[in-house]
Amino acid sequence: MQKNKNPATDAGERPLCVGIALVCRRGFSLIRRRPPGTAMAGYWEFPGGKCEPGETPAAATARECREEIGLEVIVGRLRREIIYRYPHAWVHLSYFDCETADPDAEPDPSTGFRWVAAESLVGLPFPEANEPILIELAREAAAYRPT
Repeated sequence: MQKNKNPATDAGERPLCVGIALVCRRGFSLIRRRPPGTAMAGYWEFPGGKCEPGETPAAATARECREEIGLEVIVGRLRREIIYRYPHAWVHLSYFDCETADPDAEPDPSTGFRWVAAESLVGLPFPEANEPILIELAREAAAYRPT
C-alpha cells in the first residue's frame, strides 16, 4: 500500500472525500467493526462516510453520525487530514473532533457502535490510514486518566 501525499501526481484522478467523527467522551471513543460485505469488513472504524456532491467534510461527518449511529453530534475542529491510497480506493480523510449534542446520549445498540477506551484503539485492527489518529487519541486518553 502506498501513501500518496501529492494528489497532483495522478492526472485527472481525485481522491474520495470522507468526513470522520472522532466522538470522544472521558477517554473513550465511539467505534464499531465494519460490517460484512463492505470494504475492509471486520476492521474497526470511526463513524463517518463519503461526502455527497457539494457537501463539505464537516457536513458529511454530522450527517453520517445521524445516519450511522442515530446521534446528533457537534462537529468541532478539524484535527487532521490524511490522503491515503488503499488498493480499493484513494481517499482524502478529514478527521473532526466531535461530541454528542446530548452529553449522555448513547448510540443505538443495533448500529454496533460502542465506547472503547482510547488506549485500546492501537491494539485493534483499523484501516492503515488511521494509525496517526489512533496514536494521538491513545496519548490524549493516557494524559486524561488519573494516575
